[in-house]
Amino acid sequence: MLRDSLSYFFLKKLIISNRSASLIRRISLLSFIAITLSVAIFFLVLFVMNGMNHNIKNRILALDPHLNIIKKEKALDDLPSTNDMSVIPYESYDLMLRTVDGQFRGTSAVGYDQAGISFWFKQLKDLKVNNQDSRFVFYDPSLDVDLELQANEIAVGIDLARSLGLLEGDVVTLIPAESLLLSSMEAPVFEKATIRRIVTTDLYDLDSKLLFFNKDLSIKSLRQSPSKTSGYHIWLKDINQMEPLRASLEAKGFEHVESWQQKNSDLFFALFMEKTMIGIFLGLAGLIASSSILTVLALVMSQKKLDIAIIKTLGYSSKNTLLLFLMMGLWISLSGLFLGTFIGVAVGYYLQYYPLNILPAVYYDSSIPALVNPVFTFWVVLGVTALAIVGCYIPARASLKIEPAILLKSKH
Repeated sequence: MLRDSLSYFFLKKLIISNRSASLIRRISLLSFIAITLSVAIFFLVLFVMNGMNHNIKNRILALDPHLNIIKKEKALDDLPSTNDMSVIPYESYDLMLRTVDGQFRGTSAVGYDQAGISFWFKQLKDLKVNNQDSRFVFYDPSLDVDLELQANEIAVGIDLARSLGLLEGDVVTLIPAESLLLSSMEAPVFEKATIRRIVTTDLYDLDSKLLFFNKDLSIKSLRQSPSKTSGYHIWLKDINQMEPLRASLEAKGFEHVESWQQKNSDLFFALFMEKTMIGIFLGLAGLIASSSILTVLALVMSQKKLDIAIIKTLGYSSKNTLLLFLMMGLWISLSGLFLGTFIGVAVGYYLQYYPLNILPAVYYDSSIPALVNPVFTFWVVLGVTALAIVGCYIPARASLKIEPAILLKSKH
């Protein structure tokens, strides 16, 4: 079929043949390479960003409660009882953490009972074990030891510890945030605590502010703090049941129910905007690169007028001539499009199943993952094909203005 195609025959003779003009041949080759690379990079970058966003979402679903209920009038007995979810009572405070050398840092302290702490730590352990690749990542031995917090013991995030130069075993002072409003004559309420564990979650919001304590044994002197919030954190086995459960709780009178999506809406909106803007700029770069196809066809139209006139004289209609040169442009643009798509999707699938662990451990995600979206790929290819048809049609219309009789007569 390819050998029988008249448009492919003219493409070889008029554009890519060694006997054709070197300028046209070089521009055509550069256009093909530019389209292939721009499409491949476009898909690959977006697939990698999809993979990173997917990893962030998985971490949030594992470590952030799917539903956060702030307790007002309703009690735990009013919550539905089912084996498909874990309900953990909590207390949270806005505190300042002061080190022995006088450094301060704000933190959001969250307190669970020992069962809740064990559940959260198990979530973290499962997340670490499932995401690590033993070929590249050393196993963290601290995950083998359950996190048990006794009286006046806390666990802090690794970024919070690094910013203050803290180590396990250090003693810190916990001061409620409202103490900043006290006069110099008033002594603030505070409590001493020992750092039992430094925790790494690979989530910036947690690692930079995380402070865990046992609510049954610690921070008893701060329970009258105005910043205190209490309620229930809920983790679901099936995340698809979150919205029906939230609607059910609101119908039962729970007024303050926040989902993980609402809590992290700013983060995911920022990720969406980042991916959108990068996609737009990469798309514009590819569009500019592919516009050279118009130059190729325009040069062919101007330099091969006599050949076009001969084609029409032999009986080829103006419509068929237009279609002929339209197909010649599509041979270059669509071949680059499909080759670039194949490269981008193939590399994307490889990274999806075999992420590259080449980044240093200072990054939250030391691997380069990917997540291929076939539906997105289909619509992009369809849209680019439509643009290619329009872009090739515009210069090909010049063949309609060529009058064989007038042009051949002027050559004699």
